[in-house]
Amino acid sequence: MKNRYNTIIVGSGIAGLNLARKLAQAGQTIFIASKEAVTEGSSKYAQGGVAVVSPLNPEDSIENHIEDTIKSGKGLCREEVVKSVLEEGWTRVNELIKLGVDFDSQFNLEGSHSYKRIMHVGDATGRAVMKPLLDNVSRNENVFISQGTEAVSLIKKAKDAEISGVRFSNVNGDEFDIYADAVVLATGGLAALYQDYTCPSILTGDGIALAYDAGAKIENLEFVQFHPTVFKTKDGFNFLISETLRGAGAKLKNIKKENFAEKYHPDAELATRDIVSRAIFSEMKNTDSEFVYLDATGLDSEYLKTKFPNIYAFCLKKGFDLTKDLLPVRPAAHYSIGGIKTDETGRSNVPGLYALGEAASTGLHGANRLASNSLLECIVMAEHLSQAILEDEPKQRLSDSDDEQQLQEFEAQIEKSKTLLEFNTLNDEFYYCSDYFVAVSYKERQSYKECLEQIQQVMTKNLSPERRQKSLQSCIKFLESLEDCREKTTAILVARSALQRKESRGVHFRVDSPRTQKSFERSTILSKDALAKRSPILIKN
Repeated sequence: MKNRYNTIIVGSGIAGLNLARKLAQAGQTIFIASKEAVTEGSSKYAQGGVAVVSPLNPEDSIENHIEDTIKSGKGLCREEVVKSVLEEGWTRVNELIKLGVDFDSQFNLEGSHSYKRIMHVGDATGRAVMKPLLDNVSRNENVFISQGTEAVSLIKKAKDAEISGVRFSNVNGDEFDIYADAVVLATGGLAALYQDYTCPSILTGDGIALAYDAGAKIENLEFVQFHPTVFKTKDGFNFLISETLRGAGAKLKNIKKENFAEKYHPDAELATRDIVSRAIFSEMKNTDSEFVYLDATGLDSEYLKTKFPNIYAFCLKKGFDLTKDLLPVRPAAHYSIGGIKTDETGRSNVPGLYALGEAASTGLHGANRLASNSLLECIVMAEHLSQAILEDEPKQRLSDSDDEQQLQEFEAQIEKSKTLLEFNTLNDEFYYCSDYFVAVSYKERQSYKECLEQIQQVMTKNLSPERRQKSLQSCIKFLESLEDCREKTTAILVARSALQRKESRGVHFRVDSPRTQKSFERSTILSKDALAKRSPILIKN
């Protein structure tokens, strides 16, 4: 075990694992840090599939997929990125197939796609893709995976702004430094900053806060996508009901059991997620209810059980038979479209710092992510970023002996804590570690929990799909009054971005500025330097 690697990857989802696989195959040494268990991220729970144009589906075309993506992005997509990712999609999907991902033979339709082009593995695509990737990297001796390991801060070289490593904290609260020539933030999104969310509770925008503090530009953070149909159980657990179910014909009904989606958009249940989410919120308000119904009873029962086995089993466990009962659903925070601004390869503006997956803002999604484009982005951008990192790789490397004292201290910490575990899975089981807050005192945990709950309340109240200038200003003022924490940083960035965009576009809807304005057909960029000068940056794509 050493404290210097070629590349550090913070995050262990599909994006991070796929990148690690590629870099390790090229001979690099990789340190993967997972804040919780290596499997505990959005990837594992993803029901949706991969949106890709396949030669097995000749009716579709790359041009159609590009058109659908740009249309959903509402003028903010970077067209060169869209073209690059979508054209390369089938090649990268084939890589997954060769690794053992057994996609269904049938292509599916999801909202705002003009053709059936979504490839699924039942209703558990994320888990099916994670398994072979995790098997692959855990068998590679060049990869070290550390669970229960939280990134505390990014380390910069003394003479310049280049990132040279990461300071981590283990489950006992001990801090240690790992050095590398490249640091990749693949930390996922920020939906858990809201009261209702579809992701694991650890996804609170950590990577975005780390990057911002290090001087990186943060782009379009106002665009937070809500998933329209989330089943909230009596015990408070949110379970996402895949959009594919609506694509198969399930209907939305209000509390009076009346169809309503077509009142809000001609595409009804298959309109973009922002439209469907706002329609549901509006219907809930009009009928004074906490939910609407999703009705799949008109679909064949055997089809439902076969096509959606996990959804069917979960609902049945909670007392609902998907083939017979109406399912109570409501929107919940789901996906961060904006993030750490990168170029088409994944490089940020800070030397040595890269971003990938939901933590990054590549320009693929614009102002509104087209369903199932995100998994495609993960697998394609991992290839682009691996090539960029190998291209940026220094010709001369420092040897471990140059950091002998730090190495000895680090190894002593490992021996003491026994929390950095080399991860290996040779069967179908996933292994889990204990809660990473275990070493924090009860008082500190309570303080953190109370602070996060306050953030979630104010975010839900003021930064849901409908926003207003006065409430955004109040939100920022309240957040600034809270004790310092990483979640506070990210929440403030979301609020400031939303306040800055004085229009409605994509998933960002301003009640006080309901129209899309040509003058705002540009990205919102926040950075520490710009904030210090009180001059937020607005740039054309």
